Amino acid sequence: MVLNKCAKGMGLVIVVLGLAGFLFGCGSVVQEQKKESTATQVPSAPPSGAKKPDRPDARYYDFEDVKIPNELTLDSKKSRVFQTPSLVAGVLAFDGYVESNSIVSFFKDSMAKDNWQLKGSFKLPPKNVLLFEKKNKRCVITIEEGMTNTRAEVWVIPTQNGA
Repeated sequence: MVLNKCAKGMGLVIVVLGLAGFLFGCGSVVQEQKKESTATQVPSAPPSGAKKPDRPDARYYDFEDVKIPNELTLDSKKSRVFQTPSLVAGVLAFDGYVESNSIVSFFKDSMAKDNWQLKGSFKLPPKNVLLFEKKNKRCVITIEEGMTNTRAEVWVIPTQNGA
């Protein structure tokens, strides 16, 4: 039992260190705008070059190039979005009654269609972490399956000078 707790603790340390390393190169957001996220759909015009086929089972929230499956419900109390004239960044939190492997597959497929590149992933049951990159920004998606529901967080952050 002590070994099992140690293994879980070590897994958490690995995830935290991996995320810290991934996020270390991030640029800082100059202006914070407090706002409650709302489930507004982005207009149908896709961002530069992205092809977005109609998918009635998913929608866009504050991040115009990260599609969220309808099985997940926005938790606005745990979501924070930062905006400047040139970027939108922050975290959106979601809950839903869906299998985590299904959500992982959804994000891998959907993010590729929105021109995100999968840079890595961690699978530390019950948690999955997906790391994506795109010109001038990065996205970290964590998915954790609980006994009664699945929790997902979508982090979008800018990078400095497109590095």
